[in-house]
Amino acid sequence: MGGDGGSIPKRIELVQQKKKPEAKDKDAANMAKWRHCALKHDTLRQPIVVDSYGLLYNKDAILEYLLDRGSFEHGPAYIKKLKDVKELQLTENASFKANHNELGNEYLDVYSSPFMCPITFVEMNGKYKFCALWTCGCVLSDRALRSVNKSATSEEKLTCPHCGKEYSSSDDVLILNPEDEDIKLMEQRRERLAVNQKKNVLSKRKLAEAEEQPSAEKKVKTESTTIKPSTSKIVPTSNATNTKSSIQQDPTKSDLYKSLFTTSDAAKKKEKNKAHWVTYNPLYF
Repeated sequence: MGGDGGSIPKRIELVQQKKKPEAKDKDAANMAKWRHCALKHDTLRQPIVVDSYGLLYNKDAILEYLLDRGSFEHGPAYIKKLKDVKELQLTENASFKANHNELGNEYLDVYSSPFMCPITFVEMNGKYKFCALWTCGCVLSDRALRSVNKSATSEEKLTCPHCGKEYSSSDDVLILNPEDEDIKLMEQRRERLAVNQKKNVLSKRKLAEAEEQPSAEKKVKTESTTIKPSTSKIVPTSNATNTKSSIQQDPTKSDLYKSLFTTSDAAKKKEKNKAHWVTYNPLYF
């Protein structure tokens, strides 16, 4: 601390300050989002699909995930079937070079993208906001959608400027790789879709119940008309007694055969001589 030749230490050399967090490389983050699959981290190649969160996947990677979920540790659990994703209709960028700078002796343009907007010709590289329409799958820049539909309300039906199919400006527009406020917008969209889906299920149940009630009433009416009161007379069943008496009176039957029945004389005598239940001998046969 001095006295050794006039050297005076600075405060920064003695006091340790809090380290600043490392800044993320925006270029690397953009390449990871817009050029690589969010599931297997492979290079994006068509066909490409998007989920309800706006993340991009290779379609074959999603198929592998649906067939064998156990092989993926951090797979999207909310994707349970192929209908939970939408295949994108992308416009290829003719000026993009896929295999350039393999030797590392060229300048690598990280903002060059294999896809672009078909209306404004802006490259889909993360610098500009891009949206996908869930109805048709067309991918357009946010600038193109706003320029075409300037005075559109949230509930109004619009037409895609690329293919002409109808879509809703509030529920069918999906922001790709959303950030900051766009993430909240996508969460609100998912909540609206979940509520609408529940309403549709309830309305379908009510319609099914309403259709079942008149059909049940018709069945009751038809059954009541078909059932008629029976006019047949009840005939007394005295055939058994007649057959028993006819056996004893039949001259063709032998006495031994007639003694087998309770209507024979021997059986009647035995029944008369039978003891009362109080004086009955259990050894009597």
